[in-house]
Amino acid sequence: MDAAIFPSATIAEFYRLALLLAGDVYSAQQLLAVCLAETEAKIDQLRSPEHRRCWLAMRMRQRSMEQADDVEPLPSAPRLLREGTSEVENAEILGIEAYILAQRFHHLPEPERSALALFYLDLFDTKEIAQIVSLSIEDLADTLNRARLLLKDGLNAAHENSTAP
Repeated sequence: MDAAIFPSATIAEFYRLALLLAGDVYSAQQLLAVCLAETEAKIDQLRSPEHRRCWLAMRMRQRSMEQADDVEPLPSAPRLLREGTSEVENAEILGIEAYILAQRFHHLPEPERSALALFYLDLFDTKEIAQIVSLSIEDLADTLNRARLLLKDGLNAAHENSTAP
């Protein structure tokens, strides 16, 4: 794909979005590849870089919602022990925690999942996020607050399960 159409930094940003929407590396790669191909096929209709970026985000969201019916239940969180761990073990623990975060994020309902992902990845301004997730600015604010609470509750539950004897 021509770098002028999608610079590598943009693709990296959208990969992070795909990971949050899809919940795992393989599904994120598939989601991004399909949506990039669809965007490239429509390039004549998506002339401005801003329009291409918004269209790509909306398409990724639509495709991830289509696949939402196939979501498996969350795995139980592994017990994480930090005391007396080496740097290598700490890196592995951070990887596990990132995986747990991605899984919890992936299991948020829509539009909370998409709105929070777009907000935290700082890909778009608030008006664009509201447009992508089809909400008013006021509803977007409520949705982001609800999403933060749901994610916090999910992470707290995962932490409690991982530290239980």
